[in-house]
Amino acid sequence: CYQWHVAIGIIWRMSMIEQTPQTIVVTGRGTCAFAPDVTRLTIRNSADGKNYPVLYKLAQLNLQSIIQIVEQNDLSDKLPKTLHFDINKKEERRYDMHGNFVCNEFVGYTLEQQIKIDLPIDNKLLTVLIQAIGQTLSAAEINIGYTVKDPKPIKLRMLESAVKDAAEKAQIMATAAGCKLGCVRNINYVEQELQIYSQVRTIECNQLSFVDGESLEITPDNLVASQDVTITWLLFA
Repeated sequence: CYQWHVAIGIIWRMSMIEQTPQTIVVTGRGTCAFAPDVTRLTIRNSADGKNYPVLYKLAQLNLQSIIQIVEQNDLSDKLPKTLHFDINKKEERRYDMHGNFVCNEFVGYTLEQQIKIDLPIDNKLLTVLIQAIGQTLSAAEINIGYTVKDPKPIKLRMLESAVKDAAEKAQIMATAAGCKLGCVRNINYVEQELQIYSQVRTIECNQLSFVDGESLEITPDNLVASQDVTITWLLFA
């Protein structure tokens, strides 16, 4: 009787294994190329000094100057946004006459400030703003880049493309293996932070601060972004 129970149990487990459907897991990638519609200026100001309040006041004046330039060109004073602002202690390592480390000596403070301005794509406006900033903040550095105002439609297009890519790959592999592709069993998608941005040029402001009547000629290339989706299908012999 015991042997019969064992035999029946083995047969039942083998039957369950045979009935368990196999799966195939495929990762699809959706890639989209799209034209940018925003010019992004990132203005970087840095300075060293002994006095913390003086550097703090300098940072305020830098921001106020940029806001004033924006307003003078009939743009909203809300456009300038602070990306980074920090005033850190600056120290130097001191050594004795024998080259042995003695201490870190305080020598002052360092200001690091980054302000962004998002604009429509307009080379004439871009040049006017850079020249004005250069005349006011001649030590500043500007990075010119391009992005999009609304990334949501792009994300949706990439998701659709990624699912189609995964489905095509799964069908090809299933057919090549002599199997039939079943229904979707699971979709694994993790929201990713997309960096939809391309930097094209860095300018020292004083390089253009005294150029008169010449416009920057920049034609931005298409931006490219991608998104992955992993899908599990049932697979039948």
